[in-house]
Amino acid sequence: MKKMVPAVLLSTVLGVGLLSGCGNQDKGANANANAKANEVVVIKAQTAGAEKTRVDNLVKAAAQLNAELKKEGKNTTVQVETNDFQGSWDDYAKQFMLSFKAKKEADIYATGHDNIGWLADGHYIQPLDDVKKDKAYSDVFPTLWKSVTYKNHTYGIPQDTEVRPVFYNKDVLKQLGWSDDQINSLPEKVKKGEFTLDDMTKLAEEAKAKGFVQYGVIHRPVDGPDFQEMAYDFGAKLYDAKENKLVLDKKAVAKQLNYFYDLAQKKLIPDNLTSMDWPSIHKTVVNGKSLFFYGGIWNVFNWSQDNFHDKLGKVDAKWVNDHFGMMLIPAADKGGKAVTLSHPFVYTISSQSKHPELAKRLVELVADPKLQAAHDVSTTHLPVTKKASEEPTFKNDITLGKTTYMLDYTTFLPNAQGFPTYSKVIFSAIQAVELGKKTPEAALKDAETELKSSLGDKLKVIE
Repeated sequence: MKKMVPAVLLSTVLGVGLLSGCGNQDKGANANANAKANEVVVIKAQTAGAEKTRVDNLVKAAAQLNAELKKEGKNTTVQVETNDFQGSWDDYAKQFMLSFKAKKEADIYATGHDNIGWLADGHYIQPLDDVKKDKAYSDVFPTLWKSVTYKNHTYGIPQDTEVRPVFYNKDVLKQLGWSDDQINSLPEKVKKGEFTLDDMTKLAEEAKAKGFVQYGVIHRPVDGPDFQEMAYDFGAKLYDAKENKLVLDKKAVAKQLNYFYDLAQKKLIPDNLTSMDWPSIHKTVVNGKSLFFYGGIWNVFNWSQDNFHDKLGKVDAKWVNDHFGMMLIPAADKGGKAVTLSHPFVYTISSQSKHPELAKRLVELVADPKLQAAHDVSTTHLPVTKKASEEPTFKNDITLGKTTYMLDYTTFLPNAQGFPTYSKVIFSAIQAVELGKKTPEAALKDAETELKSSLGDKLKVIE
């Protein structure tokens, strides 16, 4: 925000100048010029979660912006005021809405891409089509633009991204008689569609039957994006952009529900999986009690921060690499395309920002490859531009350098309003079939009824 000279003070200065002659007029003019030279614009930037570099990098970008402004002869200095919200994601969204109403919101609001729909429809944020065209983003991984596009406009700029691979336990595969070459070539077989989802289930059954693991498969215990990557794997369409409607693809969702039902019936997952807490999930995986884990690359960071391993406590990336491999989610059919899902964090700019052009320039400068790479390596995320992925610090990372290819197979959640409702209903259906409370057919029928009631004409049903 600009530092303004109060009107009364300005009048006094002008009056003294008129009474005191030309010499003092010059002094007054010099004072006014100095005031302009010291003009400070505060850009507020906000994020949530542990990854503070999402806003701290904007502070570093401001140093470059100020150097550019000085070179351009501008009498402006930009200061970035950062805030790291602590609380739930729902509260983070509510806090922004309340701040917006009071005209105290952040100029730059970092959030998950799937919030773009309600932010745009509510006129909280402005289109960023011009920023998308800036040379700083000329080498963004093309697929990432899909995640920030809504109603044919770009409303966010990708800040970082990730992928959600299947972790597989190398030690268990060795117990099953696999050679090192077979273990290390598994990701490539998955990529080519040679190793399918059915193959994965059969392998999990074998490992459990022989007593090498307690469980064959572990997935997240609460509602989240991971469950929708399974829908995509079965060919689901979740959103119709032309009609701006969420889609219940009944054939694909039926397969999705049957998959989780099958895992439960074969006792490949814990009976109480959807009521377990996250620490229990991580301990189960890290201690080798499951062959497969539907996780995310950031879990490597999680496991280095807490004492999940019974004997070693915290485990580093090298240990994870020695004991686990990462692969895409195998295709549902032989020769099909494997998938994963990404949930990019993005920068949005408030529609009420008093300094939108300066905010946009900051968002352009923060795309610097070195800033991206430093953030990605420290938080175990993937960069949004190819130049950043070529930075030595990133390429040499034992986890990240070999998972970037997965962006070519990634999918995204819909940006449309109402998706949180859709996600919760589908999760409840999955939970019901895993617990044996409903058959997949009954769960789908109830889910359809609930979605039609909740979403109304915002839902499109495909038989």
